[in-house]
This record gives sequence, C-alpha cells and structure tokens, in this order.
Amino acid sequence: MSTPPTDLRPERPASVPATGEALRYALRDLPSPVAVVTTDPGEPRGATIGSFASVSLDPALVSFNVTHGSSLHQALSQGRGWAVHLLASTQADVAEHFARPDLEGDRQLEPFAHVRGDGPPLLRGALSILLCEPHARFEAGDHTVFVGRVTDVVDGSGVDPLLYYRQSYRAIGETV
Repeated sequence: MSTPPTDLRPERPASVPATGEALRYALRDLPSPVAVVTTDPGEPRGATIGSFASVSLDPALVSFNVTHGSSLHQALSQGRGWAVHLLASTQADVAEHFARPDLEGDRQLEPFAHVRGDGPPLLRGALSILLCEPHARFEAGDHTVFVGRVTDVVDGSGVDPLLYYRQSYRAIGETV
C-alpha cells in the first residue's frame, strides 16, 4: 500500500485507492466510543465494539457491527437480546479483555464484577447499559450490522467515557 496522504490542502487534496487499510488509517483520527456487547444464548458471550452508534430516538434504536464468523456474531444471530455497555474511561482493561477472541463463556466474565440473571450478563462500572432486543440486521461486507431496540437504560458510573483514538484507549481531553 502506498503511504497515506499527509497533505490535505483544501484546494487539491491528495488521494490513495480506497482499500481497507487506507480507510482504517483515515478513521484512526476519528475518536470512537468503546462499548462491550454481551448476550447469553445459553452460554455468556461478549466482545468489545468500536462501531456503536445511536440510530433513532423514536423508537429508541442503536447499532453496532460484528465480524462474520466471530463467536459474538454467532451468539447474536440466535435472536436473543443483548446488553450494550458504554464503557467508562476507567475501563480500558475491560475493553482489552473483551477484545480477546480466545476467551469463551464464563472466562470472559471472571475478572470483572457483573450481574447474571435471565438476560445478558451486566458488567458493573459502565457509564450506562442499554438493554436491547433485536430490531433489524443486515449484511455489510465482512460484517453484519445489528440494530437493537433499546428496552431499558441502566444509569451507571457518571465518569467520562472511554474512547478509541489513534490505536489506543483514551479519555476526553480539554474542552475547546
């Protein structure tokens, strides 16, 4: 791949072909919220998500993307509800842990305080937790976009959010 452009003058921006790597390089300069999605279709499963977005307020809808073939994709495809944990700036360790694809079931939950009931596992310490039921899903390249209808909002820690920016976890900086 050629070197991504560094000169983006308004009068004549340089460009490179739109490969996955070029897109990843361009998007690294855009901070993303960090969330962990959990579900339990018989065995608990969760993963760190960097593609979380609000879709609609009426009805209350959110979305995120999951790679085809991942354990979370398989679990979500079974049609049960899930929990979206909007992570606090103090939870980078949670994000790193749930980003590991080699951990399954209860091994994912062991290191962290959580609540288990008849729905998805709920992690303690998150900014907020959005309990969702499936609303829609559609294929998009090598991912599936899952859209959930938010049924309940669990208020959380009240601290700043965790962000992913330039390939590392960050907190919010100064107000400009």
